[in-house]
Amino acid sequence: MTTYITKDGDTLDQIVWRHYGTTTGTLERVLAQNRHLAEYDAVLPAGIQITLPIQTEPAKKQKIKLWQ
Repeated sequence: MTTYITKDGDTLDQIVWRHYGTTTGTLERVLAQNRHLAEYDAVLPAGIQITLPIQTEPAKKQKIKLWQ
């Protein structure tokens, strides 16, 4: 596991994207591991400790659809 200490203005989805390269499925796992994050708004204050669990499966790249 990795521990991340937030900087002023961080958002959880931004942290997860930078660490794992995707938010699909991983964001939910990080939230389950860090229940204390429910106390905060979307933009996190500095100094919050977040535990980032080890990813057991390879990250799935999110596909962007330009046209449907």
